[in-house]
Amino acid sequence: MDTKLIKFSNKKNSIKIFIFISILMMAILMVSRYNIVESEFNKNKKNPFETKEFASDIYYSNYYLYYKSYQMERNRLIKPSDLFLSDDTIETMIDNMDTEYYSSSIDSEKIKTSFNNAFNKLGKFLYKSDGNIKFHSENIESGFSISNFGFRNDMKTILNYNKYILSGESDFVDGKNKSLENESIKKEKIVKEYNEFQKDIKSNFLTYLVIEFDSLGKYNLLYCHGINKDMINNYLLELDAGKNLNEVYSMTDENATDFSNYKVESIKNMRYTFAIPNSILNNVYSKNDSISEYINKSERNYFASIEKLARIIILTIAMGAFLLSVEMIRKFRFIKTLMMLPFEFILGITFFLYYSIFNDDISIRMVRETITGNLLKIVINNGIPKELANYSVLLINIGYWFILFIVAFAIVCMIKIIVETSISEYFKNKSLIISFANFVYKNVSKLIYKTLNVDLSKRYNRLFFIGIIIIITGAVILPIIDISDILLWLLLTLLYIVVITIYIKVVSKEIKRGKADYEELLILTKDIADGNLDKDIMNVDTGIYDEIKLQLYHIQQAYKKSIEEEIKSQRMKSELISNISHDLKTPLTSIISYADILKYMETSEETSRYIDTIYRKSERLRVLIDDMFEISKAQTGNIKLEFNQIDIVRLMEQSIFELKDRLVQRRITLKTKFPKEKTILYLDGEKTYRIFENLIVNIAKYALENSRAYIEIVDKGDNVEIIFKNISETEIDYEVQDIMERFKRGDKSRSSEGFGLGISIAKSYIEAQGGTLDVFLDGDLFKSVVTFPKEIKFDEDEKQN
Repeated sequence: MDTKLIKFSNKKNSIKIFIFISILMMAILMVSRYNIVESEFNKNKKNPFETKEFASDIYYSNYYLYYKSYQMERNRLIKPSDLFLSDDTIETMIDNMDTEYYSSSIDSEKIKTSFNNAFNKLGKFLYKSDGNIKFHSENIESGFSISNFGFRNDMKTILNYNKYILSGESDFVDGKNKSLENESIKKEKIVKEYNEFQKDIKSNFLTYLVIEFDSLGKYNLLYCHGINKDMINNYLLELDAGKNLNEVYSMTDENATDFSNYKVESIKNMRYTFAIPNSILNNVYSKNDSISEYINKSERNYFASIEKLARIIILTIAMGAFLLSVEMIRKFRFIKTLMMLPFEFILGITFFLYYSIFNDDISIRMVRETITGNLLKIVINNGIPKELANYSVLLINIGYWFILFIVAFAIVCMIKIIVETSISEYFKNKSLIISFANFVYKNVSKLIYKTLNVDLSKRYNRLFFIGIIIIITGAVILPIIDISDILLWLLLTLLYIVVITIYIKVVSKEIKRGKADYEELLILTKDIADGNLDKDIMNVDTGIYDEIKLQLYHIQQAYKKSIEEEIKSQRMKSELISNISHDLKTPLTSIISYADILKYMETSEETSRYIDTIYRKSERLRVLIDDMFEISKAQTGNIKLEFNQIDIVRLMEQSIFELKDRLVQRRITLKTKFPKEKTILYLDGEKTYRIFENLIVNIAKYALENSRAYIEIVDKGDNVEIIFKNISETEIDYEVQDIMERFKRGDKSRSSEGFGLGISIAKSYIEAQGGTLDVFLDGDLFKSVVTFPKEIKFDEDEKQN
């Protein structure tokens, strides 16, 4: 028994080894075909531009460039039909039209439209070349030209060579008659210039053509490089003859969009140059421009035989795989592993295999890079010794085809297993889509169970369930009714339509009502967002949104309470500061008065110093108390403003004059820029002066000594900006919001006098007068901008305050 099992196992192993060896031999067969492909390619390699198709593209590009040049030279737009189709040509085409073929009449406009559509295709060769075709178009009479490349001015060389060397004429371009000796020298010079021109062309261009149309419209190929001149000339002559035959082509639906089917007016007095550079940007695998298509087309056709052979081998492998039993296939471990993967993943592998085999890109790339030696260079550049590089390239190619065929074999075997076992069971267990469908089913079931717990006390829930019941009832009852009883079926159908109509109207009404409720809710929300906290929310009908309305009411009350508490807190703080300021002023006034008296009494030097210190510090304390009192009034709205017509420029000049000593003491040079005319604003003069004083004092305190500061007043039309700029003495290592706070100073070391209230007081006074204060920091540049509107509208209460 054991002996039989061993024999059976050996037989299966032998089959597996045979399969792998067969696939390996097929891979080697593929590689062995490389030499045949290479020899066929080298043997039959042709110039890709020596074709009638290329000559046709060049010839019809002359018409396209002529049309563009005509428009640009005259600086006006015309239609191609107006330039190339004569009235006689159009009339003859209408007369020759097969009227029985057309169901509608043909007029000149239809012919012109068809011609214009056909003409628009002529530029495809040029604008789809990605710059690989260089062109130059020149009007021989006017000299007007268009070009996409800086061609050398060698036309005189070509013309002289054609006229005096090829044609043998003796008078030269300059029109002077010379002796035979001079003529010989001239010809030698022409030949030399022409040879230099030829050398330059060969080093820079694959193809170079110069075509001329004379005053009679006669075509002439002046110069040709990179293509057999006789061949391309014959093609071009044939095309030119076709456009100038004394025959008018009739138009049918099939040829109406082909430019070659129209007799057109000849190109006259034009010279064209077309060139393809040696440094063409071409990729044989992915480049699809018009020039690369010519270059790559023939080459790819030779390599396509490899792809055909690969398809034959794939088909052979598939047939062999289907002959194997499922039991035998399951013995392959890699196939067993693949069968464990999801179906969609395997399907992705199948598509990848399909596009990598039957798309000629991958296989052709492998063959071409091997034949051209590019793959060998890559291997050598990666550190493989030269003596091993050829073997490495061989192994890479054999490995590529072997893996490709193995994957094909595996997919075919998997298909056989799926087909011969249970397709439904396989998809149930291995398909991600079916697994997802099961997931959706389970969740829909859960949704149904949750629906059973829906609160039907809500109007919209009841309406939803009524709609479901109506739809289900109609879907169930109408199909099961015996259609032979047509009267009953019509009555029930009519009744169902009526019920549906009523339901739709009810739903529409509910939707409108819900929309109105939503708009009411939106208005309530907007009122709260705008700060309208006195809105009577609870008396507004919001329908289905009543629960949200209730939450908005709670938000309103909480917000209102918070604001009231904040206002109360601010008022208490302000009252506290006011009371403390008042209580401190009385004893402080006495201290200052007594200190002032003591200053004039005879005392010792040390005592005088102490008295002076007491006096100065008391004055500082008095200023601080006054500032705190002013800020308190400004923040609580108790500040009194007396608005008058103020010349802001004069007020600023007065402020600078009175504070000039402080700036001079710090050796700060103040540069000003004010409007020459008066700038009148409706402001409180005393408070505005205090604003300017605080900001100028701020410059005097914190600006860098021996530096310049700037004050500028700018009339913006609707408002006026007062700009203060200075360089800080200390490093600016704080944020804008910090310096705007009370008791915050730019000098963190507090080496200078001040309490950090100057900017805060200025900001309060500015905002009380309807203005704004903005501070900008840029490195050590401190810039403050005060903005006052020219027209300020206040309520009467605000004016009194």
